[in-house]
Amino acid sequence: MSLLASAAQSLTRLATSSASVSLTSILLGAAIPLTGPLGAAIVGCISAVDPGQKRPFAVRVFNVSMTGLVGAIGGLTYLGLDGVVLHDAQLEPLLILGRQGIPLAIATVVMLLVNTGCVSVMIAVNGGAPMLVTWRRITRQVGRTYLGYGVVGFLFAVLWDPVGLGPATVLVMFVPLVFAQWSYAQQHAESVAHERTVASLVAAGEARDPIMSGRIERVAQVSELLGNELRLSPADADALHFAALLHDVGMVAPVEGRHRDNDDIRADNLERIRRHPSRGVDMLRSIEFLGDSITAIRHHHERWDGRGYPDGLAGPQIPQLARVLAVSDAFCALVPRVGAERTMELLRDRAGVQFDPECVDAMDKVASIAADLAALDRGPQAEVIADTVIDDRWIDHDLPEVSDLLAGDKVQP
Repeated sequence: MSLLASAAQSLTRLATSSASVSLTSILLGAAIPLTGPLGAAIVGCISAVDPGQKRPFAVRVFNVSMTGLVGAIGGLTYLGLDGVVLHDAQLEPLLILGRQGIPLAIATVVMLLVNTGCVSVMIAVNGGAPMLVTWRRITRQVGRTYLGYGVVGFLFAVLWDPVGLGPATVLVMFVPLVFAQWSYAQQHAESVAHERTVASLVAAGEARDPIMSGRIERVAQVSELLGNELRLSPADADALHFAALLHDVGMVAPVEGRHRDNDDIRADNLERIRRHPSRGVDMLRSIEFLGDSITAIRHHHERWDGRGYPDGLAGPQIPQLARVLAVSDAFCALVPRVGAERTMELLRDRAGVQFDPECVDAMDKVASIAADLAALDRGPQAEVIADTVIDDRWIDHDLPEVSDLLAGDKVQP
């Protein structure tokens, strides 16, 4: 899985990645029982060398070193579980599963965790999301495919030695290998298409509202951190990821009958805010892969006390992902203005009123990490956003006081 770093970047930065993970996984799965830890490390290093790709030297060194390390650790795990290197001892057919299959399956899981862990550390060191958040997401994204190709590697090793095909195994396995590569490439292409679709919609939203520039990605990262603390299922975590990126897409829709005087501009903007969750759902309804995200997008401005919008849901009636998103939204809006400590005081004060108390408690536990994700770089944009609370032209609808305004409370601009 030498190019998993590229795949990780696609998940955190909406970029493209490579499908060569499958071939490397198969090679390592076959090399461990055939050659042992040293041979697996060598195979891993060689498989990570890709002369056809022009990559920075540091990236190539990282890929080669990481894949060699993964192969060595997988091989040592295999031997530690009493796995047999087939050239050292021939096995009876009934013993192949116990002395080779089971140890190799466990070694494959260990290799997956080590591989994704190395990539997650690399991303965190380079200013990306926290290591544990990225680790969980990448493992969830590629885990089934990685383990599946470990099975293919096991079959390759069995055919090579116990069955006695030797090099002819390559011919026998050619069609399954091609199919496996094609299957992963199709899955990968679909994932990239999804990310590109989302990226286009995110860009449109940020272009429409300068206050939101860069915040969408921050909200997505904080939401993922909060979802991880709440132990969301993999399916819910994926749905939250897309919902966080697209929850404000309805803000790009214009409000009919705009006026020019300040009072009417303010009224138009408040109306646009009230309607943006339902408008976002209307815009995204036909995109099939967003099906599980739509509900969170529609209800992310509902309030625990029932005075939110668009449907006035209250308490547990509000879908959990929408509750997570509401807390993350407010957190990212407040931190650049008042800092993490004051932000948590405000959120705790609103627990059971505007926000789900469980989500606020979970945010409190990860606030120090989330604050780094939510903070703005110093510069002109940070100064503008820090000074903008409720402006006639640009209303930051994620601020708690705007929620109060729309709920009917009197708030001084």
